[in-house]
Amino acid sequence: MRRLLILACSVVFLEVAFFSVLTPLLPDYRSDLGLSEAGVGLLSGSFAAGTLVAALPAGWFVARFNSRRAVLIGLVGMGIFSPIFGFAEQTWLLDLSRFFQGASGAMLWAGAISWVVSAGPPEQRGSLVGTVIAAAVVGELTGAPLGVLAHQIGTEIVFSSVFLLAIILGFMAWSIPSPSSVESQRIDQAVDAARGSGLLPSILLLAAPSFAFGLIVVLAPLRMDDLGATPLLIAAAFAAGSVAEAVVGPLVGRYSDRVGRTGPYLVGIAIVAVAIAVVGIFADLTVIFVAVIFIAFGSGIAFTPASTLIADVAAAAGLNQGYASGAANVAWGGGQMLGAIGAGVLTGLSGYLLPALITVFVLGATGTVARSIAARAPAEAAPEPT
Repeated sequence: MRRLLILACSVVFLEVAFFSVLTPLLPDYRSDLGLSEAGVGLLSGSFAAGTLVAALPAGWFVARFNSRRAVLIGLVGMGIFSPIFGFAEQTWLLDLSRFFQGASGAMLWAGAISWVVSAGPPEQRGSLVGTVIAAAVVGELTGAPLGVLAHQIGTEIVFSSVFLLAIILGFMAWSIPSPSSVESQRIDQAVDAARGSGLLPSILLLAAPSFAFGLIVVLAPLRMDDLGATPLLIAAAFAAGSVAEAVVGPLVGRYSDRVGRTGPYLVGIAIVAVAIAVVGIFADLTVIFVAVIFIAFGSGIAFTPASTLIADVAAAAGLNQGYASGAANVAWGGGQMLGAIGAGVLTGLSGYLLPALITVFVLGATGTVARSIAARAPAEAAPEPT
């Protein structure tokens, strides 16, 4: 189990690092390519769009074949399309290669999470998922400095390094057997299992903080750039937030194994909502720097119980964890894409306040859904030890 957890943490680290690497580079691409705010949002959101499109096919692939093959295919895709992005100079090729990076990431997430959840004990599910998410957050932490490095030495070198890392992790994945107890599941069987299971509300709980984070990775860098921040300072804000998020993820996972998923989740989205409102209202660089840290911290509290709740619901309904991981990718990819593109479009039309207030409303509405889940089916929130 330890080798599998190391592999899962490594592949999601790689995927998220090269998702987050773009954040401090957005002002460069805006000036070098003459992109509008909407164009910046499209470039940022194309990765999440690829994740969204590939999410359900990736879940089906895991359920039909196995987790290990999904991880291997995802590594091949990341190893090919990341260097293409690094060398691309046309906007359409940048958007397209980021899209396929995101699609490859969907395979990595579906394979890694379903592999860990299927192989691990149910009473430790929150802790295991929290550990994997913490590795993703460390990838997010690493991504921002990598973006600064790419700003200094060129995107070609930084993005081409993914090819070598993908080969190393591919050999590691090949050496670990897939869980033999997991049977394949047809789509019609998955639909029957999901019907009436509470999967859709659980997906919404993950989509909301994903939407908020997709918005802030566009809104905050543009806001900070307008206030005179350098790429290094932008990266430092997101890196500091990632440290807090990485620390809190496993702790929240273990805590949610004992007390349930919805309580910690509500605390997380409340923190995110307040901090995003601050970004929209205040035009002060120090205040926004601190707000970005709190957004990442709150996201870390919310993401782990929301992701684990999807796995809980799937396990209780007899739904293959591949489909559950695909559903989680739909939530993450859809939320990130809408948040990033919406931030770019609305910021260009109306400034920074309106997209921030819309996000606060979305998070508040999702909090109502979370409370209704807790009231209606508290047993879903915390699995019984076996």
